[in-house]
Amino acid sequence: MKLFAKRDKSTLIGAVIEIGSGSVLASVISSDSTKLHPDIVWSKRDFAVLEADFDFEHSIKSILTTLMNSFMTLDNEGRSGLREKTGQPGFDKLLISISAPWAHTISKVVEYERDEPFVITEDLIDSLAAEASKRTLEALKQADNAPNQGLSIITKAITDITGNGYQTQTPIGQSVQNLAVTQVSALADTLITGAVSDLCEKLFPNIDTERFSTMIIFQTIIKELYPTITEYCLVNLTYEATELAIVRNGVLQYSTHTNIGLNTIIRNLAIRLKTPEADAATLLKNLYQTNTLSSLSEKQQEALQLILQEYQSALEVLFHETGDSLSIPKIIFLHGSNEHEQFFDDVIALAAKAATSSTHTIHTITSELLLSLYNEEERKLMLSTGFESSLLMTAQFFHKQQLVD
Repeated sequence: MKLFAKRDKSTLIGAVIEIGSGSVLASVISSDSTKLHPDIVWSKRDFAVLEADFDFEHSIKSILTTLMNSFMTLDNEGRSGLREKTGQPGFDKLLISISAPWAHTISKVVEYERDEPFVITEDLIDSLAAEASKRTLEALKQADNAPNQGLSIITKAITDITGNGYQTQTPIGQSVQNLAVTQVSALADTLITGAVSDLCEKLFPNIDTERFSTMIIFQTIIKELYPTITEYCLVNLTYEATELAIVRNGVLQYSTHTNIGLNTIIRNLAIRLKTPEADAATLLKNLYQTNTLSSLSEKQQEALQLILQEYQSALEVLFHETGDSLSIPKIIFLHGSNEHEQFFDDVIALAAKAATSSTHTIHTITSELLLSLYNEEERKLMLSTGFESSLLMTAQFFHKQQLVD
């Protein structure tokens, strides 16, 4: 699959479903290829009902119920919002993004070498890509965090081709002795992909549908924002999980995750303080704004510090599980929800330092950064609406697909 290709229609209306670790975000995006950025027409997030400790069977049943509700809301409220704001009757495309723990992203490099020069053909590249797919599935079967019921490939994209060690954009017809093809694959839980297929067939039967992992979207946006940086680590902090990936030479290598996220921390804090979850959420929200523990009681400080230490330890494990033989890159890009990123900077940095004995630079992907392509008046309007940074990121990804490479 080509990630980005030219479209015949200048403005496309996208229906977008973001399947997160513990919630589903539905949105409607208007993408005009003559503009630098998209317009967000409508959005709504629905949360799954989950327990403090991750249980796969319970969690996936809850997320599937939430997914069905979000599809129906998109079909009703999303269509109504689209007609009200644009006068358009329906959608041109449906984009699905899936995050951990329901999706994984893996990169495989396959080489072909001969003593005598040979000509690169399309069939040869396809053959190496097929071998990369085979190795990807083999790697997932051996992974400790792979779900038991199975995974299916939802996206395959050749991201890099080198001939005799040099990157090339036009490989066909070149004469080389060594050819290396890098393919990035996104794999998702078969229960999720099956549910998505059924819902698309029932509600949006005639709409072109594309599926991506959240990490592919994340890395694509980082490449757009920081085109000169090619070695870095991605950390995506969601409501029920934290996903980590390593990028080398501009290519996403591997992703892994832990089942601890923002809402997981809230539920654990509520349990330890024997307080309602709403009170624990309020306590954390105040901390996000002040970034200090001084306002907490001794009992609250002790409970929170213990939970954050457990989270840091889980992240340290992730930094050792990346499938990357080299040290973690010095630059880390952190994405969370609008009010959480800054608070977790220190936790991420300490975990990375504990795992590598090195100091890392953390860049938070904020709404302000994602709105850098908008003019000042547009930025103020977008910020006033309170759109989440994850929505802004996916909207920009959808828009980028409509542009010429």
